[in-house]
Amino acid sequence: MAACVGGLGAGVWANDEPATAVLVLSRTVPKGDVIAAGDLVVAEVLAPGVIFVPASSKPQVVGQRAMSTLPAGSLLGPNAYGTPLLPAGVTQVSLRLGPSQVPSCELPGGTRLILIGLPAIDELDEKELLVIAEVVFPPVAMDDGTVQLDVAIDATSVNGLAPYLLDGRVSVVAIE
Repeated sequence: MAACVGGLGAGVWANDEPATAVLVLSRTVPKGDVIAAGDLVVAEVLAPGVIFVPASSKPQVVGQRAMSTLPAGSLLGPNAYGTPLLPAGVTQVSLRLGPSQVPSCELPGGTRLILIGLPAIDELDEKELLVIAEVVFPPVAMDDGTVQLDVAIDATSVNGLAPYLLDGRVSVVAIE
């Protein structure tokens, strides 16, 4: 066994290829979160054939969104960050809600939700509206105490949801 390990070590040391400085995640970044400078560290790797983001690209990566949950300790790949693209027929809606209208649980990108449009008190004929949504960008607490949450919904639901949003009569429920 010692001979095998020694042989492997000698093979690595004998490799003439220089190590490359790459970006590695220092902490887990949930899908949809903005990648901050502190989320990335530089590591030297020797990995022929592995696709990675060079350390020199850090300024272009910082401020981008995670396209999937990026686990701590993993190499950053070139398709791991950017701007989420929505499929045809889906619209991104930015919600500005009170803290009691949004679940207190974590809502990373990709979390499925139900948006509930509540009838107005003086509208006896108005029904509640249920719209299935998916988190595009996780909630962000704003200075005025509200929460901004970007969701993707079916484009045909936008007109029906708009009056509820304008009157602040929308609550969000996370689907487990």
